[in-house]
Amino acid sequence: MDILFVVCRLVYVLIFFIAVFISLKFEWGEEYKDERGKSISNKSYSIVFPLMPLGWLFIELYNRFISALDYEAYKLAIWFLITGLMILQAIIISVLKRKY
Repeated sequence: MDILFVVCRLVYVLIFFIAVFISLKFEWGEEYKDERGKSISNKSYSIVFPLMPLGWLFIELYNRFISALDYEAYKLAIWFLITGLMILQAIIISVLKRKY
């Protein structure tokens, strides 16, 4: 079971780095500089940005009212929130690039 947890964590980190690569390649590429690229970027940020405080609120509400998280669990929850939003943004960029 411990090996499965390590493998899942490594796969998640690999997916995160792929998402970072997709986002940075889009932001620094030629495609971002035109009107279509700016529209795609604005749409992806408008979807992902409001989810950050909302996710943090849910983590904080869980921590205060349901079950107190220790420091390591709280750090891990915030880490998953931030990396998950980065992965979501890369997915949105990829979908919108094909759609528009």
